[in-house]
Amino acid sequence: MSSSDVERELWDERELRDAMLAATAQVVAGPDTAAAVRARFRRRRRARRAVAAAVAAVIVVAVPSGLVLARPDGDPVEVRPARPAPSAGPGSGPAVGPVSSAGPTIGPMPPATPNAGSGRADAGGVGVTWLPAGVTFDSAEVGASQNTRGALRYRADYVGMSGGRRSFISVEAQWGTTPTLAAVEATRRAAQPQRTFTPTTVRGQPALFTRMAAKDEFSLIWIERDGLLLEVAGGAPVTTDDVRRVAVGLVPAGPRPATRPAVEQAIRQALTRAFAAGVDPDTALAAIEDGRSLAATRARYLASHPGLARTLRVDVHAVAARDATHAVATITLTFDDPTLIGPAPDRGDPAGTRSYDAGVTVVRTAAGWQVSRNSYCGLAVEACSPTVLRGGSTPGAGRSPSTSSAR
Repeated sequence: MSSSDVERELWDERELRDAMLAATAQVVAGPDTAAAVRARFRRRRRARRAVAAAVAAVIVVAVPSGLVLARPDGDPVEVRPARPAPSAGPGSGPAVGPVSSAGPTIGPMPPATPNAGSGRADAGGVGVTWLPAGVTFDSAEVGASQNTRGALRYRADYVGMSGGRRSFISVEAQWGTTPTLAAVEATRRAAQPQRTFTPTTVRGQPALFTRMAAKDEFSLIWIERDGLLLEVAGGAPVTTDDVRRVAVGLVPAGPRPATRPAVEQAIRQALTRAFAAGVDPDTALAAIEDGRSLAATRARYLASHPGLARTLRVDVHAVAARDATHAVATITLTFDDPTLIGPAPDRGDPAGTRSYDAGVTVVRTAAGWQVSRNSYCGLAVEACSPTVLRGGSTPGAGRSPSTSSAR
């Protein structure tokens, strides 16, 4: 599996959920939709119960024989309902407040026990000490916050089943620049107008309780301390009391997970060589995954935009390893080139010196640490042929500034 495939596996699901949620936020159901949905749900519930009974029978017969049944990798498990990309909450990025019941459930929740079967009890260095019984670790990710410059967002997802319904808990930790709760609320409201926000407190800190009633989804968001914003989210049949108990039990004892100094130095060096002005072409291409295939198009791109080629500067803010061969970094690209027309910059003059914030994936190949091809081409579109970038953009990436005025 190539690094591009790995990036897509890690990120495309969340981006798809966010896009689907944004696209359907204002959809108005027809007069017969509710009845049709209820009828379809009853049919599917009967089918699920029949399947569950069959599976239970298989387990009863198989376990005494020593056969272990495992969920196949392709099982279509819904981790959680779609939520907006963290704006200030680890990604993106709450005692008042309606934090009692999450609404109707189908079947009783199992009794709660400390960290019951979690399998992994942390989210970006924040300890998770309690989970509802039956809710277990599913996945973890780290990426750049899309709305807070230089911040890294860590997330751990936990899933379970209760009464035939899938439940989820997610814990997100954003390390870095801390936005205000007002800024968090404003960004979330813009992304999800149907979500409600209520002031509350968590762990003695001012917080927000958010709810998306139509999706039985809710969350608590608060600033634990300067440099750390936390969010705990859940969806029925998990209750709001469960979400609050998870939040209260978090242990944000130390700093964010550290990257080994030698690895971080190599990653920062690759980012500088790949993007900065004045770097020898061979050196720059060697810092990009499959960079030799971009030699001709990159040369034409820089020749067409001499201001970019002369002034482009990259500032690397933070680096976080995902695993032994993948890492994410938050960067800012700054340049002055009137021939480049793009979206509004994060800072600066659109017609002069301007800056764009971005999240970049870095991969470890046989040649060492290199900027992933998808990340590079997502930020320098004209430097790549149309077939180079496949499968979507880099998670947390800034908007590409590389639209030519000639187009």
